[in-house]
Amino acid sequence: MRKLLSWMDVKLGLRMLVKHPGLSLIGGLGIAVTTAISTGSFAFFYSHLYPHVPLPDGDRLVALENWDVKRNNEERRSMYDVAIWQREMREVQEIGAFRSVSRTLIVPGRAAEDARTAEITPTGLQVARVPPLHGRLLGQQDVQPGVPAVVVIGHAVWESVFSGQSSAIGADIQLGDRVHTIVGVMPEGFGFPMNHEYWTPLAIATNARPRGGPALFVFGRLAPGATMESAQTELTAIGHRIRAASPATHADVKPQVLPYTYPLIDIQDVAGPGLFLAQVQIFMSLALGIVCVNVAVLVYARTAARHGEIAVRTALGASRTRVVGQLFVEALVLTAISSAAGLALAQFGMRLGNQIMYTESAGAPFWARDGVAPETLLYIAGLTALVAVLIGVIPALQVTGRGMHSSLRDLGGSSRARLGSTWTVLIVAQVAVTVAALPALTALAWSQVPDAASRPAFASQEFLAMATSAETQATGGTDDVRTVRFGAFYTELGRRLALEPEVAGVTLSDDLPGSESEVVLEVEKHPSASASGGHSVRISRVAPNFFETLDVPTVAGRTLRPDDATTNAVMVNEAFVARVLGGGAAVGTRIRLLAEAGIQPTGWWEITGVVRDLYVNSMDPGRMQPAVYRPTDPGSLAGAFVAMRIRGGDPERFTPRLREVAAGIDPAVRLARVGTFDSYREQEQLAVRLVAVMFGLVAGAVLLLSAAGIYAMMAFAVASRRREIGIRAALGADRRQVLAGIFGRALRQLATGAVAGLVLVALSDPLTGGEMLAGRGAVLLPAMALVMIATGLVAAYGPARRALRIQPTDALRQD
Repeated sequence: MRKLLSWMDVKLGLRMLVKHPGLSLIGGLGIAVTTAISTGSFAFFYSHLYPHVPLPDGDRLVALENWDVKRNNEERRSMYDVAIWQREMREVQEIGAFRSVSRTLIVPGRAAEDARTAEITPTGLQVARVPPLHGRLLGQQDVQPGVPAVVVIGHAVWESVFSGQSSAIGADIQLGDRVHTIVGVMPEGFGFPMNHEYWTPLAIATNARPRGGPALFVFGRLAPGATMESAQTELTAIGHRIRAASPATHADVKPQVLPYTYPLIDIQDVAGPGLFLAQVQIFMSLALGIVCVNVAVLVYARTAARHGEIAVRTALGASRTRVVGQLFVEALVLTAISSAAGLALAQFGMRLGNQIMYTESAGAPFWARDGVAPETLLYIAGLTALVAVLIGVIPALQVTGRGMHSSLRDLGGSSRARLGSTWTVLIVAQVAVTVAALPALTALAWSQVPDAASRPAFASQEFLAMATSAETQATGGTDDVRTVRFGAFYTELGRRLALEPEVAGVTLSDDLPGSESEVVLEVEKHPSASASGGHSVRISRVAPNFFETLDVPTVAGRTLRPDDATTNAVMVNEAFVARVLGGGAAVGTRIRLLAEAGIQPTGWWEITGVVRDLYVNSMDPGRMQPAVYRPTDPGSLAGAFVAMRIRGGDPERFTPRLREVAAGIDPAVRLARVGTFDSYREQEQLAVRLVAVMFGLVAGAVLLLSAAGIYAMMAFAVASRRREIGIRAALGADRRQVLAGIFGRALRQLATGAVAGLVLVALSDPLTGGEMLAGRGAVLLPAMALVMIATGLVAAYGPARRALRIQPTDALRQD
């Protein structure tokens, strides 16, 4: 039996791509962009929601945690529960726990550096079932009272610090304020339980109080024959017994079994990720569907133009299945090449996504993928075939349908497709979909641009910044101890850095400027107080010298003073005055936080001054967020965002000296993400730019394809009437009347499509909160309608002029 499809079809498909470069480039670009975004989003979310844990029987690892149903949040202070789970659970074995801490690593002869450390129970490290490269793992003897502190180090640390020498076993290093003896080295690539490089022992106290102790991540391995469901049943029964024994602390606690990675990336629902992934793919599929429709229109126009060729092939014995199959292969060649390009873009997007999601200091988890998984390759293969069917088979079936036999009878006359109402419907639908969809995509892309355009209003390039916090051992220390420790550290750091000639000033805030927490507040006896729900503003606690160090001027009232930390004085920015107070007087106005999420309202704060906005946006000045700044005493914080102004040159060159000074004050205070202000902002802007580029690429692809599709359809519609136009001209019809008839029909089709698109937007506008018919949407919608109408009229003009130039005798002979 002769094969329906052959290598010859593939070669013919390649020749058709070369023969029609416009269609190949425009259609291929559209498919590549949308395939890249669809595949990239699928690969990125799938790799995080359903990751492969690269450990022996990694799919048997599970996480155990308590969920506070009243607070709707996890309760990680579970040392009391862990001791019971280890003793009573049978469905989950080798139960361990860990907590992540960043210690300052001090090795003689090396600059101090940040060390990602896991304080982990011995069973927790053993559950990975990965033997050490050298030495031993942590053991129960290492958690006994009074024994020397030990540590297991990672392969990269072993090579960088100890040059890969076996003498590292038994060597001492200082982590924080304690000296540890190295007892083991792990193999290359080992980062369990998340992305750690150092492992120190953690003891589970059998006398821990309920909901006391440090925050822990708990995990284990399913017993042979056990399932997630059976483990959950057993854990629920144990939870009932704990609740009965400790009702005061566990009345609202619900223990749950989750996939191992979920709590580590803050997922608390087994069913939620699947629903989220489905929602993402539905949105991406809609975008891909719009592009497929546009490419299908282009292919349809080209296929219809080959109607005579198809009729001849049919007359020579080719079956309809054979013809449709060959046209499918042509489409498959186009989609396969485009999908390969899209796959390369998706790979790049995944690497960028991981870079955004995981900072250099935090590190990506050991199970994270930069490349696509086999499941993604199957996904893109299925997607390629589906797109080929949509843009190849459907147009082919339409063209080779009922009009084929009449075309065979009319080979000596006209073999053009008799499109009629079908073509009119396609033109109207094409314009309607473009007018309805493209403004939304454009608005989404543009909405990210102003955020990316914001820049600091102070000399950010002169500042070195770091996130700092006081750490304590897992079995000791309280928040009060941490605040006292950090306060003493910051005070001494300021004193010592004042002696450094390169440092012009030191200050702190509880968060990166521009990324403060959002709260809701009310204004006392102010017209804006009638606004329901209060005002959403950003709030930050800052040192009294914060604005002086940043050299940000006070525009009204006075700046903060050291004694304000014990009063109700606050400062606000200019955006607060403009957007919350409506430009009215600010100094002396009182504000307070509203009750939110069970938090009681605060007392009234009095505004004592107005400061310039810390960031400016030349593209959209009104985009600046209202902000409130409360003075704080460093002794009331357990950690903060510390910034220092460096005189002259690159601030990062001061990093080694900063770590040396900090380690000499208190090694237990961690310094994380030491870098310039600009490097912090650059990391945050990556996500904004990625979203803007993604939506911009889709919007650009849809615009290009829509314009090309409408152009092709209108040009073909007019070209298919060449014989009619030529005969009318031969019979003496006025050229202007002929053109008026052509453009009148085209204008009716295009205008109908534009109106239909506007109706679609009006019907869906309530779902978007009225955003599409207001603001930029009020400009984008009519602009897009005019662009599509103009494109169609331009497309009709060229074929109409050529048709009017045809000689009557040639018109009568037209195919």
